Amino acid sequence: MFSITSLKCFAVAAEELNFTRAAKRLYITQQALSNHIAKLEQYFGIKLFDRGNPLTLTEAGRALQTHAQKILSSVDDYAREVQDIKDFHQGELTIGIPVTRGTIMLPPLLSDFHRMFSQIKLTLVEGTSSGNITDALYDGTADLCICYQPSNTRGLIVTPLYEESFVLVVPNQLLHQTYPQYEQDCAAHEAHFLREFARLPFVAQSPDTKNGQTFQELCAAEEIEPNVVVVTQNLITELSLCLEGLGACVLPGTFIAPLQEQMGRRLFSLFSEKQIEQLSFFLLKGLPNKPMISVCRLKDKSISRAGREFIQLAQRMYGQPSLKPHLQEKAASTSFLV
Repeated sequence: MFSITSLKCFAVAAEELNFTRAAKRLYITQQALSNHIAKLEQYFGIKLFDRGNPLTLTEAGRALQTHAQKILSSVDDYAREVQDIKDFHQGELTIGIPVTRGTIMLPPLLSDFHRMFSQIKLTLVEGTSSGNITDALYDGTADLCICYQPSNTRGLIVTPLYEESFVLVVPNQLLHQTYPQYEQDCAAHEAHFLREFARLPFVAQSPDTKNGQTFQELCAAEEIEPNVVVVTQNLITELSLCLEGLGACVLPGTFIAPLQEQMGRRLFSLFSEKQIEQLSFFLLKGLPNKPMISVCRLKDKSISRAGREFIQLAQRMYGQPSLKPHLQEKAASTSFLV
């Protein structure tokens, strides 16, 4: 009979296709790794590797690799369940989130979670966008993700938190030059259409980001062709360029403090009040479908108690309903950015 350890050694060797690198990953000698592989080959009575240059898997090896991943995943699931049974004394939780959103949302969330469950080791997987962060679920590197809800939720369990709103951010000097009739705190008492500011130059995120897609959708819905002077992949870069006066930008409401404060949410501040005083903010309407910020996890992967507690805390902290109209008006008239 072979051991789980031998199966783990085979899985790493099959992934690396190099015994030296595999042995280093496993913190064992190359000879010990070879012994584990030999035990499996003896048990099944067939070669699992063609030991040429380069090293390759045999047909039997490829078949075992598929089953080994499923077996080891099941063992990990069982280990998590056993850990929960052992009075929740220890455990681990890996959370995926786009890095900029994580900078805003995670400090209060993780702080509260750690105070309640200090025995749980937390690990973050930070991506550049919601689209690629969900990959961490499928490749097994994250237990759950906080992100825009994917359009295809097949195979996922999705816990909605809140509907994202969007805000136009305009440097005051640029606003007064282009639209002299607007004062910083005037005309911001209600939500606006983006076309009202169509003459502004814009700084935009790349269309392969969710924020970039949303900007394009707003422009298409209102039939405007924006004067985009800079395109960037990074939201922080986008806002920094806006602060320098290069153009206006459209940001998710998560990054606008008044919208979050009205919801009773605690968020981490990225910018100083001095920087904020240079900007005006206008809550936008007209987006056909507001995206949902959600917690996602795999349907066929068991979740630990730590994961369940984290999702419940995220719901309590961020999972309030959308702003009421009178709160939207109040929030839109205040110029503070998280």
